[in-house]
This record gives sequence, structure tokens and C-alpha cells, in this order.
Amino acid sequence: MSCLGGVALLVACQGQISSPDGAQPGAGPEMNTSGSGSVMQPDLPRPAVGTFAGPIVTTPSTTTRFMRLNHRQWENTVRDVLKLSAPTNLSNSFVAEPLRSTFDTNGAVLSVSADTFKDYQNAAESLGTTVSKDAAIKSRLSPQADATSFIKNLGKRAFRRPLTDAEVTATKALFDKGKALVGSGDDFADGVQLVSDYFFQSPHFIYREELSSGAAGAKVALNAYEVASKLAYAVIGSMPDDALFAAADAGALSTRDQVVAEVKRLLGTQGAKDSLLDFHDQLLVMRGYDNIHKNDTFPGFGEGVAEDLRQEAKHFIQDIVFQQDHGFTTLMTAPYTFANARVRGLYGLENQAPAGANATDFVKLQLDPTQRAGLLTQIGFLASNGEQATPNIIIRGVHIARKIMCAALPPPPMNVPPLPAQDPKSTNRQRVELATKDAPCNGCHSTIINPLGVALEHLDGVGRYRTMDNGQLVDSTSTYIIDDKPVAIAGAVELANAIATSDQAHACYAQNMAEYLYGRVINRDTDNQLVQQGGWLSHDKESLQNLVVNLLATDAFLTRIQ
Repeated sequence: MSCLGGVALLVACQGQISSPDGAQPGAGPEMNTSGSGSVMQPDLPRPAVGTFAGPIVTTPSTTTRFMRLNHRQWENTVRDVLKLSAPTNLSNSFVAEPLRSTFDTNGAVLSVSADTFKDYQNAAESLGTTVSKDAAIKSRLSPQADATSFIKNLGKRAFRRPLTDAEVTATKALFDKGKALVGSGDDFADGVQLVSDYFFQSPHFIYREELSSGAAGAKVALNAYEVASKLAYAVIGSMPDDALFAAADAGALSTRDQVVAEVKRLLGTQGAKDSLLDFHDQLLVMRGYDNIHKNDTFPGFGEGVAEDLRQEAKHFIQDIVFQQDHGFTTLMTAPYTFANARVRGLYGLENQAPAGANATDFVKLQLDPTQRAGLLTQIGFLASNGEQATPNIIIRGVHIARKIMCAALPPPPMNVPPLPAQDPKSTNRQRVELATKDAPCNGCHSTIINPLGVALEHLDGVGRYRTMDNGQLVDSTSTYIIDDKPVAIAGAVELANAIATSDQAHACYAQNMAEYLYGRVINRDTDNQLVQQGGWLSHDKESLQNLVVNLLATDAFLTRIQ
């Protein structure tokens, strides 16, 4: 029998922790060169729940020494190198890149194709022209209009480290050729144009480098500028700011306390808010909201709904993470959201607008705590994983299993037929269970996918709460193995609470967070202690900001194996 509905089982399937993209332990995405170390790490004894406060103690891994910037990081870095007030948006014309890892911050799997190189070259030439003609930019980089100071200042910012004497000499020779090669009559501007063009298409700009070295197999501590750069791209998605450069200049990034202080400072910036929102955007696959297409029966789902639903989630996340300094538990369980007029209408709560609120304002909206809890019951997640008004049990279950529980699932086979149409006398749940009841489908569906998906059956394909399906009572009860124990679940709220109180889900969240911050695949075998302790910290101290600080103040982040 063929497995229906989008996911099938080719091998025996178990609900173990794995890579968050569903790969088996030890497997990375194609082209991954980051590595994850070679020493298997044993499980650690779990301290009493509620007592673990860090620090996270880890061992370093073998990693790539050249991490290519993704398009968002490139755009942010150009803005900050030149100290612009807004992005240039030059990256909007870059060739789109396939997502080869769970998060697009994994620079180890990003390459420079012929098309990408051309994009970089064109952008660099455009930037060179802009800088040469902009008196304010030139003045910021060299107030005295001196070639050597301009080269040193722009070079340090573009390469995220001071230039060597040899680099300064070679670049000065290029600068001096501006008069002949550009010939505008302004010798300084012409040199600026050539040098800027060079810096912005140099591999030292396009890649984040870790050039510190040591004996083969030895632990190598990153130098101060490498630590500053790695911290900056992890937390704010851009180059080091002036304070971080100053810390590197002073050699003040060599101790845990110094690193912790800088991370805490960076978490107070807008760049950090943008990065942690970007993390959740990718974790929840919010790009999928653009594919929400409902028919005229659901007029609220017209043009602009995708962006409204993303804003709902992002206002919710920002409130919990930065206003309340909470984390994963609250993200999964909070019985409220943030909504504008359209989103309130989708919840059927049009009349709950606060006094004085504009139709476009996203303001706090209390939800029924017996029906909804956290991100998994928001309209965006539900509607993007629904077929018109019918919930998609399988896709919802797969998403939660892979991204929230880090359960190992094999990829679906090719040419999987769609689910059959729902029989007028059956429920959606009965349809899915009938289609996936036989081997080999049942190995994954009966124990991992379907129990998670059916827990959301009271919330239909457009996110409305319902009690009936095809004239029958909705059954959202199931049993799921969490923390190696069967847990009875009845509905979305119980599912959210079961997830929020489990070490497994917190470990998965920490694993995802570490992968986003570290810019490499986190392997559940060789990075086991990192994942375990990160999960305990997320569970025991309810603060995502605290988790980020501790994940970045580790040997696994600040050192590597040669």
C-alpha cells in the first residue's frame, strides 16, 4: 500500500531526538563542511527540575573556518560598515538561495556560485560609486581625507579586524591608481571608489573567517576579533558594533564574564530583537504564510493577510522575550496574542478592540484559555497548515514533531498520492487514520505524526475553534511519548502544556537556538551535552535571553578543534 498524505515511512521510525531538520543523528545537509566533532558525548545526569542555572559546560568541535554571510547578514553588514541609517537593499536583486539547512545562518553550506559572484561584483561596484560621491560617508571614514586612514578605517570595518601592514601597503597602491583608472578629476574620490569596490567583493568581507590556528587536534581559542565577529553575527546578524570593536582592541573578550557582559549588552539592541524574531520566523516557517489561499467563503484571508499573521506572531514573541524576559514555556502556553482589526476578526473577536486602538494597531488580545495556548494555536500556523477549512493533521504533526520535538523522521518518498476526499460520513481524523494505518506508514504516523496533529483537531483549517466535524463530535485525544513516557493529551491546550513541561521539547528548542546562533549543524550525538544543558536551562530558568547568553559563553562557541 502507498503511504498517503505527504509523509511516509521507509524504515522503522522512533520518536528520538535528532537534528531539527529531521536528519538522522550524525547526518548533515548536503555540502555541509562544518563538522560537529568526533567524540561521542554521554548523557549527563539530570539535576532536579528547576535547579539548573548554568553555566553550560561543553567541548569544542571541528568546524569550518570560513562562514559565508547570508543575504540578510550581507545587507546588515554593508549598512553598518558605512554607518548608514537604512539598508541599501542591493541584496534584493541577488540570486535566491535554497535553504540547505534548518536555518539560513549556516554559512558553512553557503557557496559563491558564478551568479552570486556576479551579484557581489555588481553590488561592490555600486557601493564604490556611492561611497566616492558621498561626502558624509567619506568624512565618517576619514575626516582629514587621508588615503591611509580611509583604507585602515574602511578595511577594519569591512574585514572585521585591523588590516596587516602588507594589506595597507597593497591597498594604498590600488588607491593611487584611481587617478588614472577613474579619472574624475577628484583624486581622493577616485581612490575611494577603487578601494571600496575591492573591499566589498573581497573574500575577507564575504566570509566570516576564523584564522587562528594550533596543533592538529588541539583546542584553538579564537582571537579577540574572531570572537567579536562571531558574537556579532550570532546576536545581531551583522558586523561588530563600535563597543564590540573596542573590547576586541583592548583584548577584553578572553574570559567568560567579558563575553557574558557583551552578549547582554547586545541583547538590548534592535539588531538582537530582529535576529531572535528571524529565528522564530524560520523555526515556524512563517514564509509559508504567503501560501495561505482560502476561497471567498473566508473573506478575511485576502491580500495582506500573510504579513498581518507574521506581525501577530512577532508582536507576541517580542513581548514575551524582550518585555517579559520569558522564553519557550510562555511561547508555548500564553493564552493571549497581539492582533489588529483583521486578525481579531479571524479569531471571531471583532468587538474586543481596546478603546482608542486603530484598525492597524497590534494590541494584546485575550483568548479563551480552554481553547488556545501559545504559538501553535495562532491563526498563521493553523491556516498555513490547513486545506481551506479542513485541518491538515499530517503537516501539523510533522512540523511539531520535527521543529518542536526534534523527532527523527525519514524524508517522504517521491510521488506520494494525496489523501482521499473526506467521506461525508467520516471525520477528518478518521480519514487520515484509515489512510495511514498500515505498514510501512503506521510506524511514524501512529506514534509520532498523527497524535500531534489530531491534538489540534478542534482548530480548523482557518484557525476557528470547532466542536463538530461532518456532524460528529471532534475527537482530539491522543497519546504521545514525551521524555520517554506516554502522555495522554486531550486537545491543543493540553498538548501545549505537555510540550512546555518536557525536557525533550526544551532540548529541541535549545538545539535549534544553538544551530541558529552557532551557524552550523548541531549534532545530537557529538553536541549532546550542549543540547542537554541548554534544554535544562531553558526549562529551569524561563528566559530565552538567559539561554542565548549561556549558549554563547561556551567552549563550543568560543573555541574549535584544529
